[in-house]
Amino acid sequence: MIKAMTDRPFLSPVVAFTFVPVALTGVLLLFHLHLPGMMSIHKWIGLGFTLFCIFHIAVNWKILVKYLNRKGARSALVLAVVLTVVCGVFGLGDKDGRPGEHGGVASAYVKRK
Repeated sequence: MIKAMTDRPFLSPVVAFTFVPVALTGVLLLFHLHLPGMMSIHKWIGLGFTLFCIFHIAVNWKILVKYLNRKGARSALVLAVVLTVVCGVFGLGDKDGRPGEHGGVASAYVKRK
């Protein structure tokens, strides 16, 4: 079983195919379109997606390091990290532009009118 999980021909499609339901349910949840069982699907398949991504990174570590040594790759990585931190700390706000249920850590400290 472990051999199959670390085999590239198995691992890459699993990562790609688990991404689809996680992305789809994530977008639906973002727009408050809740369907029965959707939160469970998002959580459990998301957990599997995360685990398979970790395996995928471990199996492809040497290739990833070579790729990150390219000129533009590090800039893209820094941009992704900065955007993740900014969205996580400040949140995206609700439809009125105020921090809402999509807000991050900073939304807990903002007073509502």
